[in-house]
Amino acid sequence: MPLHVQTAIFMICLVYLLLHAAVWFALSEQRNNLLRLWCAGGIVSGIAVVFLSLRGILSDFWFLYVGQLMMMLGNAARCIALRMYLPNPVRNAATAHLTFGLVFYLMMAGGYTAGVSEKSLEILYHSYYSITCLDYFVVGWLLRHSVTPGSLGPRVLMLGGAVLCLSIGFKTTMVILGLGAADFYSPGIDQYVLIAGQFIAITLLNIGFLRIFLDRREQQTLLTERSLAAAEERASLLSQHKAELQDLLIEREEIIRQLTLSNKTAGMGALVASLAHELNQPLCAIRLNTQLVERKLESPDSDMQETRRHLDSIIEDNKRAANIITKLRNLFEHRQSDNGPVDFDNLVRDTLLLIGARARTENVALRVALGSDVVLNGDHTQLQQVLLNLFNNALDALSTVAQADKHIDVRTHLRGDRLQLVVEDNGPGVPIPIQASVFDLFKTTKADGMGVGLWLSKTVVNAHRGDIRFTSAAGHGTRFEVDLPLD
Repeated sequence: MPLHVQTAIFMICLVYLLLHAAVWFALSEQRNNLLRLWCAGGIVSGIAVVFLSLRGILSDFWFLYVGQLMMMLGNAARCIALRMYLPNPVRNAATAHLTFGLVFYLMMAGGYTAGVSEKSLEILYHSYYSITCLDYFVVGWLLRHSVTPGSLGPRVLMLGGAVLCLSIGFKTTMVILGLGAADFYSPGIDQYVLIAGQFIAITLLNIGFLRIFLDRREQQTLLTERSLAAAEERASLLSQHKAELQDLLIEREEIIRQLTLSNKTAGMGALVASLAHELNQPLCAIRLNTQLVERKLESPDSDMQETRRHLDSIIEDNKRAANIITKLRNLFEHRQSDNGPVDFDNLVRDTLLLIGARARTENVALRVALGSDVVLNGDHTQLQQVLLNLFNNALDALSTVAQADKHIDVRTHLRGDRLQLVVEDNGPGVPIPIQASVFDLFKTTKADGMGVGLWLSKTVVNAHRGDIRFTSAAGHGTRFEVDLPLD
């Protein structure tokens, strides 16, 4: 019994619709645009086959214009969807497919309108699809190394493309040679090969596409898992490094604290000697006033008002001595670093009191102009050590010269939202060869120096989000400037 070609073509329509719809619904949760394009292209092609199978029932408008356009667009959509698997951009391939398809469609529609023979139109139709369907084989060949090695998907795709091209190519050859079916729906060996090829190829192409899609999803899942594992490892290392960095910062703060104490101790000898001389005056005054009070008390006609004056003098001298001792004790007190409110001008006054005796002994005038009158947040001990280092360095510089007019200018003022301290002497200046390394650790020009003071000062100032700098000229002294933020 001969095959009814129209019925077979209609069955091809069902294969198109069922297979592509089944793939769509089976993977609908994936929400993938590539998958949607493939399935939509197959469904459009299936609907087009309906119009191609109903010639004689529907007008030639549906067969030649609507059916041909939908078949061309559906096939182009599936080829473009496959091309999206390739690493190279698909824009050029998509443009080529659509351009070639539109040229074919215009030739087909124009030829029919111009009265070209049906055989010529049939040759044009089958030639176009035998060429464009070769793209399935080409894409399968290119995808061999882009998906999981040894994957069956590209091979099945290549096989489906080969079956499709060969069956359509056989049909085209038979029509050209005049050995094929008498018309579009007549039975013949070429029709049987074409229909069988369509059934086999459509099935193979969908299986190949599905395998490639699933292989790609599996690759993406593995890559995601590896990325997550790498991210977790990086996060773990980051957490570990953060903890190590925190330990290093704590260790750094402890080193700075210890160096601050060591720096204080290194300069204690000269400071204590000068303060001992400073304390000697109020203590001598207390002794003399005490002797006078004893004599007054032993005298029967003692003047109580005069005695009261001597007692008041003793109290004042005692306060003066106690104040000096308190400042000295605060300077060398061993306490933990702790940020808090610091009245900077008062801190400068207290520190100047500590070096005042040495300045007087060495005939150095302290010219003070404090104009900031602000409270900033910082470490009282560390900031006082910065001041002590700068003052002592200025005194050390002036101790090496024999000039009569030796002075140190100490000024504070506000500049916007920052406090500026200036310590300037008229000593010999810093030698040019060592100016670049003034703030380096263990760099010093003093015979008995540790090379810690200015490095420590810079470290403390930087830790307070401030800046310290200096200018110096030979024979014209040195000027240190410290900038500290108010907040």
